[in-house]
Amino acid sequence: MRALRGGAIALILCLSSNAVAQGRDAAEIPRGLWQTEPDGLGVVLHVRTRRCGRDLCALVERAKNRRGYDARSDAVGAKVLWNLRAQPDGSFQGEYSARDGERYGQTRVRAVGGALHLQACTAATCRNLVWTRIR
Repeated sequence: MRALRGGAIALILCLSSNAVAQGRDAAEIPRGLWQTEPDGLGVVLHVRTRRCGRDLCALVERAKNRRGYDARSDAVGAKVLWNLRAQPDGSFQGEYSARDGERYGQTRVRAVGGALHLQACTAATCRNLVWTRIR
């Protein structure tokens, strides 16, 4: 009987440590301010995700050059993510418009820790991007 209790305690500890590990990797609601990956000239965009009706969307707030100074960009004010809807796995699915004008109708977004992972796909190709949380 005593060995069974010890085994049961070990099983409970094992299961609870797995739950804690999974909780650390759990996706978050991707609201906040994010910095994109730099383009070929080193320019990054600051993109804010927020509620847009029942879904989430994201607008470009600023552009920064490789030295960190504000840069002029036609992208400022543009909507880059829209119709992001929560999925059962914790991710959000919607649409993405890249800087080059390419539109990706099948985009999955997942925020984990300080990173926003985007997988943006068209019928022919997919792009994987990682944006960094600013706030």
